Parts: sequence; structure tokens; C-alpha cells
Amino acid sequence: MEDDKLKSLFTNFEPELSSDFKFIHKLERNLNSVEIIKRHTAEVRSRNKKAVAIAAFAGFIVGFVFSLFLPYLSNAVSDWQSTLPGGYIMNLFADSFTIIAWAVIAGTSVLAAINTYEVSLSLLKPKEPTAD
Repeated sequence: MEDDKLKSLFTNFEPELSSDFKFIHKLERNLNSVEIIKRHTAEVRSRNKKAVAIAAFAGFIVGFVFSLFLPYLSNAVSDWQSTLPGGYIMNLFADSFTIIAWAVIAGTSVLAAINTYEVSLSLLKPKEPTAD
């Protein structure tokens, strides 16, 4: 019973087919759109790779420079700790100074890398043509 209803429904169905020229034109337009998207994606991926490399280099340099100052700061904190009275809360800070300093260096390096990534990504973006 249902098969008869479906058959009768599809017997009268005659979709209008477009001409070959329209089909080919639409297909070419869609393929051109796909190529444009592929090119744009490749450009964005290339810019991102460059920006990541620049950011990693900047983060490494910032961490390296700050770690060069760590021995001098450790000596200064040791000298400062010797002048503190016993039981003073700042002794706790002075005892764990190295851990705190490395955490600050790591945080500073990460922030420098993130900011460098954002700046380099905006500088690597192609310039939009202006209407004169």
C-alpha cells in the first residue's frame, strides 16, 4: 500500500535540469572559491608559524636575560636576610626566593612570548589596500 503511494508520488516528479553551461559555470565558480580559501588558509598558516617562531625566540631571550640576573639577586637577598631579625615573616620569603624568582622568570617569559606573538601576527598581516 505504501509502496503504491511512493510510486505515484515519484512518477509525476520531473525535476527541471539546468543547462550544461550553467552547471559548468557554477562548478567553476565553486572551484575558484575553494582555491581562494585554500590560498588564504595557507597564508594564515604561514603567518602563524612565523609568529610562533618569533614569539618562542622572544620568550627564550627574555627568560635567558632574566636568569642571568638571578645569582646577583640571590646574593642581594642573602645579604638582606642576614640583617633580618629571627622569626620575621620576610625570612620565609628570603628562604624560598629561588623558587619565587624562577616562577617570576617563567611568567615573564610567557607573557613576553604571548605579547610578541600578538604583535608579530598583527605586523605580518597583509596591508589592506586603501581607496584614494
